[in-house]
Amino acid sequence: MNERIESDISLVELANECRLSRSHFARAFKKTTGQSPHVWLMQRRVQNAKRLLTESESAISDIALACGFSDQSHLTKVFSKLVGAPPAAWRRAVKC
Repeated sequence: MNERIESDISLVELANECRLSRSHFARAFKKTTGQSPHVWLMQRRVQNAKRLLTESESAISDIALACGFSDQSHLTKVFSKLVGAPPAAWRRAVKC
């Protein structure tokens, strides 16, 4: 999942890679990591976005696409939920 974090990864595809049913894979993943595959993936994407927000001056829309979000709005929604602030505000606070 880390290698393809910026692309769409379906639960069925992941389950097939592990030779498990979709539901068995999801249960095993959550038991192992404590998170659903989707939550795990969103957290990794936000981590990548945080890195790019601090290491580059790239537009947030470009960072969103580079991290696998469908658009800037999607990044902002997920980022705000997980971090507690939208990406632009977080970037300003970190760079101060």
